[in-house]
Amino acid sequence: MIVMKPTHNTYTPVADFIEDYIQSHTVRAHMPGHKGRAPTDNQDAIYAHDLTEITGADSLYEAEGILLQSEEIATSLFGSYHTYYSAGGSSQCIKTMCALACAYHYQNHTQRPLILAGRNAHKTFIHASQLLRFDIRWLESSDDDSLCECKITPASLEKALSSLDALPCALYLTSPDYLGNILDIKELAAVCHKYHMILLVDNAHGAYLKFMDEPFIHPIDAGADLVCDSAHKTLPALTGAAYLHISKHAPAALLKLSATIRDYSVMFGSTSPSYLIMESMDHVNEWLIKHPDAYKQFAIKISKLKQNIKALGFHLRENEPFKITLSVPNQGKSLMADLTAHHIECEYADPDFVVLMLTPFNSDEDLSRINHVFASLSHKEKYLQNRMKRMKTSLPEVKYQPYEVLFASEEEINVDEKCIGRICVRCHIGCPPAILPIVPGEVINAQTIIVLMKYDIKTIHVLKNL
Repeated sequence: MIVMKPTHNTYTPVADFIEDYIQSHTVRAHMPGHKGRAPTDNQDAIYAHDLTEITGADSLYEAEGILLQSEEIATSLFGSYHTYYSAGGSSQCIKTMCALACAYHYQNHTQRPLILAGRNAHKTFIHASQLLRFDIRWLESSDDDSLCECKITPASLEKALSSLDALPCALYLTSPDYLGNILDIKELAAVCHKYHMILLVDNAHGAYLKFMDEPFIHPIDAGADLVCDSAHKTLPALTGAAYLHISKHAPAALLKLSATIRDYSVMFGSTSPSYLIMESMDHVNEWLIKHPDAYKQFAIKISKLKQNIKALGFHLRENEPFKITLSVPNQGKSLMADLTAHHIECEYADPDFVVLMLTPFNSDEDLSRINHVFASLSHKEKYLQNRMKRMKTSLPEVKYQPYEVLFASEEEINVDEKCIGRICVRCHIGCPPAILPIVPGEVINAQTIIVLMKYDIKTIHVLKNL
């Protein structure tokens, strides 16, 4: 791993500027309205660090000072062509990636862009389609147990591409997914580049993979052209911190477009990005440089914990290092409630799976408590069964693209057999997992009803019958 030398003897130019500003006791005749003083007791430290684009603080969407310096340190850490900061989470980065894919397409084409995507895409990708008006063609796999999964292989990608009349400009994949499945990005990237497509990867759950050994490699090292990471999911950053990476090996025409990334990014985020979030990303750089082996060492501890839980009789998914994904058919909500009762709050639970996300900032005591609680629950036979009823994966009929029904006349109806044949017009499901049972513009069928009910979606917005 290449580590950039400190800028002006520091790895934290943003944090240093903010601290110097606090110590200067300057009159804050600028936003925000709290002026560095909390409206409640004992919170002044947080408020004092909350700034805006004052002299010397740089501006994220025109970065040329301390924010650019901080991004350059992150660029060195991730080994990208450039790593851009987002204070609007991976959602902002996903939309920006899609905008870049569209711009890349329009360099040599006039027809509407088409992006091929794994069906387990976050609903932000659908929102990007509605805003940017690109078409989507979905990929599915035949062995998924959950909405969260879409196990695309190089062979299945080749097969899908051979059946298309027109080649997509890009492939959009989610890896790792919410259950911890990691795709073979290296081989999938090779297929994309063979067909002159760019590869976009939602790596929101996998920023830490850059700091692991193979086979757990970051998509930017595996051949992806554009990658988004949520810094706050697995790195020690504040919620909302994210990265957009562009690869050194991306096509020259895409690298040329990197000059427009900030212009696209600001379209999807606030013009007042949080300095608290950006300062936290600054501190992440320094922490990663000073603790280069932290994730590798923690992986050993998690591996041992997983082995202990498996030895108790629980069924785990094993792909991603820092997720503990328990397969508990029809018992996911019950297990989540038991864990919560023991003061262990999981990341995600649905009817069949429970997901715990851990990082080096979980203490040894945390790991011991998790181990102890699973030992205390291992007498409950219902959690040790693994007779999963496989979900059918036939996709609904696509009547319209998502952007075509964005402003359509609609009505809300109950989810029952009377829905069959109606056309969905909204994204229905919360976050997590934010992965849609049915996409706007698709026709509801009998299987859709089963999946909607499984995820406790009781009403749905459909195209109004005129």
